[in-house]
Amino acid sequence: MFASLSERIAWTIETIKEDKDLDKGITDIDLAKKLGTNKDTLAAYRQRKGLLKGEVIENLVHRYGFNPMWLFRGQGEPFPGACDKYPDICGPASGIAVVGEPDIQPDEFVFIKHMRGKISAGTGLDPDNISDYHCAFRKDWLRKKGVSPDNLSLIKVQGDSMEPTLLSGDLVLVDHSRTVVAPQGGIYAIATDHEIMIKRIQVLFPQNKLKIISDNPRYEPIEADPGQIRINGRAIWYGREIER
Repeated sequence: MFASLSERIAWTIETIKEDKDLDKGITDIDLAKKLGTNKDTLAAYRQRKGLLKGEVIENLVHRYGFNPMWLFRGQGEPFPGACDKYPDICGPASGIAVVGEPDIQPDEFVFIKHMRGKISAGTGLDPDNISDYHCAFRKDWLRKKGVSPDNLSLIKVQGDSMEPTLLSGDLVLVDHSRTVVAPQGGIYAIATDHEIMIKRIQVLFPQNKLKIISDNPRYEPIEADPGQIRINGRAIWYGREIER
């Protein structure tokens, strides 16, 4: 039984390449493509090194049927039928079955939907409300933030106007319950003319105006009346891949 996530990932990669029920004989290059990474990063994973990308975990789950509870916590069997072949690798049963979008969520986690469309850090994009996958967040962390999972979604940033704070490709967690700009301001998803953008918003007193700021100094800030824009939610977290 493995003690760490890196050990389980290394075993998983080796087993995929050797197990006839998975992908026996697949080359490192082809396996890396299937997992959404590259050959060098795959080699690092096999050596129990490197920063694990969420996309790799997602592909292990959806492409090869690996159990996320085993990957993250060593609970249950790695994949269906694995305990018959690799009994020493299986952990205590978690009592949770995860297939696609989970119907039963782990006690300590909640799954937040990722919206397929992108949110512009630029001139604006049409919103897309279709969800294509979910990411897990700890429930206790969300409680400390004072947010409800029902009001959250993950949206990918596109454009350079919020650099260096947010880069194109960053994943932003938006709390859609926060539709009023806080007195101290913050980074918000805003909607204007059926377009959604992500910007830093500052309240101007006593003018009763909103200052819409791009963190990239190449873009000039603008002022608007509160009635001209709709606050879609406040950004409370972001994630970034090292590789691009």
